[in-house]
Amino acid sequence: MHHYTGFFIMLALILIVIILNRYLYIWVKAVIVAYYAVVSYVFITVKNKIDHHYEDIRPVPTAYWDKNSGWVDKITGFLFWPLLGILLFIYFKWFMSVQSRKEKLLVLLSLIPVGAIFLFLTFIFNFAYGYRP
Repeated sequence: MHHYTGFFIMLALILIVIILNRYLYIWVKAVIVAYYAVVSYVFITVKNKIDHHYEDIRPVPTAYWDKNSGWVDKITGFLFWPLLGILLFIYFKWFMSVQSRKEKLLVLLSLIPVGAIFLFLTFIFNFAYGYRP
């Protein structure tokens, strides 16, 4: 399971944002955590099957890279599109809850590093698990 350490760190960051958020109800948080748990389980299970199927074949065939890259691309959608929607919802609620112009500007400016982190995590996930030489 050491192969998935980066994935678990990324998943922990996502779940920390979800769990510590005050704009989501507890039952919504539970549904989101369950969703990410199921997606993670399916991702790891299928990825391990793909890896095991092509384990001792040298050189690694193109079919492996096609299957692996396709699978990681699909899971990227299941992991990051919902996260994008959740982040937009959180930012909308946060923006509407602040009163002064300065606070609203700071909320909007905080979108820049959050967007950069979001894109970085998406890139790293695709590169680490779906890289195709």
